[in-house]
Amino acid sequence: MKTLFKIFTIGLFLSLSIYLQAFDVQVKKITGENDLPENICSKWQKGDYLISDGKTLTIIGASSRHLGLSNGNYATDNAMGSIISFVPAGQNLRCDMAIGSPDIRIKEKRKYVYYTAITPSTKKSLGEDLLFIATGRYTGDNGEKLNIETTYTFSPDAGEIAVTSRIQNTGIVEISDLDYSLYFGAYHSYSFSPYHKEDHPELNFRVYPKKGYSLGRLDLNPPKEDDEPNPGNLNPGEEHTIRHSLFVDQSGEKLLDTIYQNLHQNTELATFQFDNFNGSTFEIIVRDPLTSSVFYRSFHERMPTLQIPLPKGLYEVRAHFFPAVVEKLFRVGSGGENICVLENTAIGTVKVKITDKKGEYVPGKVSFIGLDPTRTPYFLPENPVENGKRWETAKNSKFPPKEGLEIPLPVGTYLVTASRGPEYSRGQEIVEVLKDERIELTFVVNRVLDTTGFASVDPHMHTIYSDGRMDVEERIKSVVAEGVDVAMATDHNIVIDYLPILKKLGFEDELTTIIGNEVSVRGLIHYNTYPLTYRGDEDKNGAILALADKTSLLFEASWQKDPGALIQVNHPRAGTIGYFNNLQLETETAASAINGFDISFDVLESLNGPYAYSSNSVAIQDWLNLLNRGYYKPLVGSSDSHSIDRDEPGYSRTYVYYKGDKGTDLDTRAVIEAIKKGHSFASNAPIVELSVNENFVPGDICSAPNGKVNIHLKVQSAPWISLNEVKILINGERRLVFPVNAARADAVKFEKDIVLTLDRDATIIAEVMGKKSLYPVVQAISRDGLLEDAVLPYALTNPVFVDVDGNGAFDPPLAHKIEWVKPTGEKKIITR
Repeated sequence: MKTLFKIFTIGLFLSLSIYLQAFDVQVKKITGENDLPENICSKWQKGDYLISDGKTLTIIGASSRHLGLSNGNYATDNAMGSIISFVPAGQNLRCDMAIGSPDIRIKEKRKYVYYTAITPSTKKSLGEDLLFIATGRYTGDNGEKLNIETTYTFSPDAGEIAVTSRIQNTGIVEISDLDYSLYFGAYHSYSFSPYHKEDHPELNFRVYPKKGYSLGRLDLNPPKEDDEPNPGNLNPGEEHTIRHSLFVDQSGEKLLDTIYQNLHQNTELATFQFDNFNGSTFEIIVRDPLTSSVFYRSFHERMPTLQIPLPKGLYEVRAHFFPAVVEKLFRVGSGGENICVLENTAIGTVKVKITDKKGEYVPGKVSFIGLDPTRTPYFLPENPVENGKRWETAKNSKFPPKEGLEIPLPVGTYLVTASRGPEYSRGQEIVEVLKDERIELTFVVNRVLDTTGFASVDPHMHTIYSDGRMDVEERIKSVVAEGVDVAMATDHNIVIDYLPILKKLGFEDELTTIIGNEVSVRGLIHYNTYPLTYRGDEDKNGAILALADKTSLLFEASWQKDPGALIQVNHPRAGTIGYFNNLQLETETAASAINGFDISFDVLESLNGPYAYSSNSVAIQDWLNLLNRGYYKPLVGSSDSHSIDRDEPGYSRTYVYYKGDKGTDLDTRAVIEAIKKGHSFASNAPIVELSVNENFVPGDICSAPNGKVNIHLKVQSAPWISLNEVKILINGERRLVFPVNAARADAVKFEKDIVLTLDRDATIIAEVMGKKSLYPVVQAISRDGLLEDAVLPYALTNPVFVDVDGNGAFDPPLAHKIEWVKPTGEKKIITR
C-alpha cells in the first residue's frame, strides 16, 4: 500500500507539475538564435522578449528600430514595444509583423511617436496572466503633452493577446482634432471582415488567413463616424482608452469560432462540399449579398468538404476553381444540416498562338471575356495565403509562348482578343467551348504604326516586392505583351532589378529594363527615382530610408545615394498620397503652396494610369500652371500598374524621341536624357509627332523673332483606336481645335501644317482625344457609366518653347513665382 501510495503521490505531483507548467506563461529575453525554439521571425534582435503561453509564441521588440514591414515597405512602424511575431507553438511557422506602435494624428498630421520602454510585470504564481507594458511620451511645439501606455495581456494557454492602450493629456493645453490608434501591420494583404456600419456593427473583426495558420484582430472600441478623429478633443488631465484582442490558430475556422464566442454571437456550422474539382488550389468566399461584407474567404488545397461557423442568414457563396467561377445563394438556419454543394464546371481546351502575317511569333496577350451567361474565367493568381502579398482579383489573360499555349476553359461562349499594344492590330473571335473538346486559334497581329524615332517607356509599375499583385516574371511578360520598349522597376521603398528574370525569359531583344524605386512617405509624397544602382548587400537593396517630414530631405538623400538619378513626382493629385494635395499647391494658377514645397524635382507624372479624368485632369492643369510660371517639369505618362488585367502596364506610357537601337542595344542614357529634357509625349494609345519650324520638337526652345511659327502635327493610331479631336494649346489655353475625319481603319488619323503669328513668348503643346473606349485591350471600364469616365484615347505632348522677343529664353506669361504660405488646415483633396 505504501508503495502504491508513493507511486500515486509521485504521479499526482508530476501530473500537477505538468498541469501547472502547461498553464504557465513563460518569458525569456533573447540573447541569441538558440533562445528561439522555432524559426518564427526574421526581425528579432538581441534583447527582444519571447513569450510562450503554452499554445502560442510571441516576440515583442525591446529596441527602437524601423521594420518597414508593410506591403509598401513604408518605414513608419517601430519594433520597440510592438508585437513582431505571433504564431501557434510547435508548428515551425514563420511570422513577421508589427502591431502596437502609437499612431497619433493631430489635425490630420501624423506625429511620429515611439515607445521608450517595454517591461514585463512581475508574476506572483503559476497560472497568472503576464502583462507587458509599453510607455512613451509626446511633446508638441505648442505645449502639447501626451503620455501613452499600452498593455499586452497574455493568459495561459489562451492563444490570445488582449491589448489595452491609454493616451492621457498631461499638459496644460487642450489638444483638438486628436486621432489615436495603434499601428497594425500584419504584413499580409489577404483578409476578410464581416463588419458593416449599419448591418453588422457588432462584427468588428478582421481575419488574416496565413500560411499554416490564421491571425485575427477584434476591435472592441465603440464605432466612430467616418473620418472623424477619435477621441477628437482631449482636455488637460483627460485620457482615452482603446482595446483590441489578437487571436491566432492553425485552423482559420476554429479561430473564427473563437472570435464569435468572444463576441457572444450564436453561429451554426455550415458544411461546404466541392464536387468535380480536380485542381490543386481553389478559393471560397462567403459574403452578405446585400452589403458585400465578407464572412469568410481563404485559399485551400484540394479537399472534399469544409466546415465554417456562420451566423444565421442568407449568403452569397463563390468558389474560384481557377479558371471556373461558381456562385450560388445559401441560407444558414438553425437545427438543419446547412450543406452547400459547389460543383466545378465542365472543361474544354483552347490552344492559342499569336503570329504576324508572315507567320512569325508575336509576344502578345490573349484575353478571354465570357459572354452572358458565361462567366469570365479567373486564372490562378499568386496565392496570397502563401506569400502574404496582394493578388490579382481579375486574371483572364494569358501570354502564349512561341509554340502556343493550351488553356483549359469552362464550357461556354467567349470573346477572345489577341493584342500587342497600341502600335499593333488586334485579333478577335467569338468561340464556343464545349466539354472535352479542343479548339485551336491562331491570331494574326501586325505592326500597323510607324514609330521610327520613338521609344516607349513605362516609368512606373509594381510587383509583389511591394504592393503589386504579380511576380517579376508575370510583370515582364505583361509589359512585353503591351509592346513597351523600356520598363522601370519602381516598387515602393525597395530597389528591384528585373534583368535576371528578363534574361531567363529570353526577352532581352523585346524589352529593356531600368532599375528604380518609388520613394513613398505616407501623407507627404510618392516619387520615382531612376536609374539606380542595385546594392544587394544593403537593406532594401540600397533604397533610401523613406522617413522624413520634408521632401527636400528625401530628394537630397536620393541624389546623394545615386548622383544623376532623376526624380519623378508621381500622381500629384491622388488623394492623400498626392504631393500637390499635401503641400496645398493652389489649383487655379499654382500661385501658392505651403512653405517647404520643394520644386527641385525633375519630371512630373501628369498622366497616371489610363484615364485622363479626375486627379489626372487636375494634375495636367497643375503642369500647365507651372509652365506658365516658368517651372518646366517635363510631363511623363505612366501606368502605375499593380496588376495586369484591368490595370494593364503601358497605359499610359511615355514616348521619347530616340533614334538608336532597342532591346539589348538600347542606349538607356539617351532615353533618360530625353525624359529629362522633355523630348517626349505622354499617351495611352495615340502617337503624336509635333514640330515647330521644322526642326524643333517638344522640349526644345525655338527662336521666332517675328512671331511667325510653322507647326507640323501628325497623329497616328491603330485601326481599333478611334480619335476625334486634335487641339493646339498656347500658353496652356486650348486655342485651336481640329476634328479628326479620317476613317477608323486609317493609321494616319490626322496630319496638318499650321501657321501662327505670336505676339509674345509661348509654349506650344498638342493634345489628342478620342470618344471610343480602348476596351477590351484595356479592360478598365467607366466607373459610373459615363463616356468621359471610360478609358478613352488620350495623348499630350511636352511643350515647344517659342522665343519671340529674341532674348534666347522663354519668358513665362505669369511673372510671379510660387508664393510660400502657411498651411490653411483645409486640404483640397482630389481623389483618383
